[in-house]
Amino acid sequence: MNDYTPITGVGNSGDFVLNSQEIAKDQGFNHVSKLWYDKTKSFEDGLEQLEDSRGMREDLLVKLRDINFSVSQQGKFVVGYGDREFVPTDHAMTQLVMKAVGRGTSYASHLRGGKVDKYGESVYEPDAGDAEALSVMVNNGVRRLDDSKKYRLRTYTDGTLRAFLTEKYAEIDNRWYLELLSNIIPNGRLSHWRGDADTVYGNILIPDTIREESDSDYGGMISVGNCEIGKRRISQIPSLFRAICMNGCIWDQAQGMGIKKVHLGKIDLEELATKIRINIEAQIPLLPDGIERFLGIRSMECGEAKVKQVVAAISVNNKFNSNEATEILTQWVQHERDDRNLFGIVNAVTRAGQEFDNEKWVKFDEIGGRLATMGDKQWDKLVTSAATIDEDDLAKVYAVN
Repeated sequence: MNDYTPITGVGNSGDFVLNSQEIAKDQGFNHVSKLWYDKTKSFEDGLEQLEDSRGMREDLLVKLRDINFSVSQQGKFVVGYGDREFVPTDHAMTQLVMKAVGRGTSYASHLRGGKVDKYGESVYEPDAGDAEALSVMVNNGVRRLDDSKKYRLRTYTDGTLRAFLTEKYAEIDNRWYLELLSNIIPNGRLSHWRGDADTVYGNILIPDTIREESDSDYGGMISVGNCEIGKRRISQIPSLFRAICMNGCIWDQAQGMGIKKVHLGKIDLEELATKIRINIEAQIPLLPDGIERFLGIRSMECGEAKVKQVVAAISVNNKFNSNEATEILTQWVQHERDDRNLFGIVNAVTRAGQEFDNEKWVKFDEIGGRLATMGDKQWDKLVTSAATIDEDDLAKVYAVN
């Protein structure tokens, strides 16, 4: 590994974990609460979970002319092949509409999801008429496509279609990725592990045994993800934490250099494996300048704006709905209110993400990362604008005032 300066903690968040909870020292993790360690998985557990899920799916590579799009007897839009019918997930429906029409994914989502109010409550449910409109929309677009072109359909025994991909889509097997990571980070633990046989998300905690020093206040982890059905690229972003407490929150997180790979064309897995290995080995442990930059955002205070106004401004800029905005504010009030600054707000954003599904969880983490890299001028502009948000505007942002 490269030479480095030992990492020294300068923040105090996470101290209560190290001081008041039993640490998983005997398991090789001096910076992880034993209570949280018990919630993590081994690589073997993760691989077994993937194998179990794979038994419920089948990939079909078929010509467009052999696929039909219609309405089932139950009044749902379905994709048919032979005598089989599959109900597409929202993700598969988006892929299908983009290929057939090139636009209209919002309209398709509206037809599939019915109508909800700003609080997420249903106004009306989708019916057979909506399914028929979808069928007309898709069939009208498909008739202009080359019907000899092949598409890859990922189907499941529960009757769902999880993906509608072109033949050119290059799948990177989640098992291959997880096995590679287990070889690079032996005895690592899967933490905050989400996903299924198609998509994996989570962090890999780096054991003390493969770190070059053991006196640092910080532990290391790699945020990883891969999707076999086109939801996201393969990615890994080395990160750092002061301590992981029993609720799984990441404290004093800082990011290092990441690596991403698009699922297109012929992928040289040997070359990709080498890049992944080099990237990880160069980042364990992370250099301290990244930590200093992140912890430095504590000095970026909210000024004349209330945190509620700042969160509202961030929510509008990032198109968070009312429930999401409210969850961020709730997390700040419950856990971060001692930090009335960008640091506390970023932590509230990443905490809130853990309350939602896989895709939103990643979205919240990514937005938290972008916020953490804001410059002083950007932050000043944001808080100045936030201070002008009045109560009427706040009522439009939040589900609960």
